[in-house]
Amino acid sequence: MQLKNKQIGKRLTLATSALLGSLQAQAADYWEVSSALLMYSEADDRVQAVEPVLNLSRQFDDESSINVRVIYDALTGSSPNGAMPASVAQTFTSASAAARIEQAEEDDDEEELEKYGDRGSYTIAPGDLPLDPSFEDNRTVLSLGWTRPLSNGYTMNLGGAYSSEGDFTSFSVNGALARDFNNKATTVSLGLNLEADSINPNGGVPTALTMYGAGNTDGSDDTKQVVDLMLGVTQVMNRRWLMQFNLGLSQSSGYQNDPYKILTVVNDGNLIVNPDDPESYLYLFENRPEDRQKMSFFWQNKVAIGADDVIDVGYRYMTDDWSVNSHTLDLTYHWQISEGLYLEPHYRYYRQSAADFYTPFLNAGSEVEVVGSSVTALVDEASSDPRLGAFSADTMGLKVGLALGSSSELSLRYEVYQQHDDNSLKAVAAGSHLDGMSQFAELSASWVQLGYTFRW
Repeated sequence: MQLKNKQIGKRLTLATSALLGSLQAQAADYWEVSSALLMYSEADDRVQAVEPVLNLSRQFDDESSINVRVIYDALTGSSPNGAMPASVAQTFTSASAAARIEQAEEDDDEEELEKYGDRGSYTIAPGDLPLDPSFEDNRTVLSLGWTRPLSNGYTMNLGGAYSSEGDFTSFSVNGALARDFNNKATTVSLGLNLEADSINPNGGVPTALTMYGAGNTDGSDDTKQVVDLMLGVTQVMNRRWLMQFNLGLSQSSGYQNDPYKILTVVNDGNLIVNPDDPESYLYLFENRPEDRQKMSFFWQNKVAIGADDVIDVGYRYMTDDWSVNSHTLDLTYHWQISEGLYLEPHYRYYRQSAADFYTPFLNAGSEVEVVGSSVTALVDEASSDPRLGAFSADTMGLKVGLALGSSSELSLRYEVYQQHDDNSLKAVAAGSHLDGMSQFAELSASWVQLGYTFRW
């Protein structure tokens, strides 16, 4: 479930980057090992994740440095399949469970058959959010980075990353060149990242906007390419204030869909019986544009307060040609209580508008033509994925850090995340199957992270 994993990975990164990112800069003439164990949990028995992280870094005598990071995710739980809650029971087939069952039958693996045999299909009770209970995957990420100073104030950075999970593989390479000015008070950098993804959905790549369960596919796999360009300026404002500006451009092309996401088709708010299967209702696979262009602006300020405290304030604006515009405000305060103990309260606010093709369901007649057993989408793109809807979100947390001597540190962080629906309701008829049902799957999550850093 590669797209679900990728979005979850973003939320996990919020937790791991604060620990691992801030400590790397302290490494000099010795190895520094930053490790973390993250336990992530979504409410309502949705996705659960356990993520160990290991980061190794070292700066050498010639001021060059290397960085190695290894991440492993183990994810289980349930995930929204895109269909609408309704006042009647709904039954779905799980592509993930079906693929495991088929493989287990080929291998004559009775243990796997017993584990997944009852997950091939699942029934959602009236009023409940349709959740696929077979979400289960493992992800491994390996990244390498090398930094080397050049002549005339230049610094070069080179790196790469590999990510692999059950139905998704990604390779990326990156490079950046930075130069110092004004006695190293100003640094200008330019970076480029190239990424190549391979998507291999369970059951094949579904044909977009065709009937769910019909078995129409466009092959077993597909690809996506991403190019990111970043221009940055870091400025020392005074001895207590550091400011940074980043301008980012991103171009992705290829397969952008989530192959497991579907949309409910209704007539005046009532579910429609599937023309090919009278025991189920009518759903279509989603479709998104094959290209996406993003532009982002990031502004960060780090200000020393008093002798040892630091306030870190960041703002990010992102816009793309899917009509998604987002604002992110991030605030962290480093409070040095004593020489070996500190607290870091954290708050993050996020808000985004909906993609122009986002819709919680499709209406027969205006968006889907249903004539007998023939079903034809009248729209080119549509997705009910809540990650493309309009929402705001709050993240609040606290980190406690404790020095264990001069060369090691233990830390504990706890964060909570809550989404809020900002979409306008799509009209449905009074008394229909969708009347009174939530049209957006809000998400609540929390995570705990235990970190340990030592040097030798």
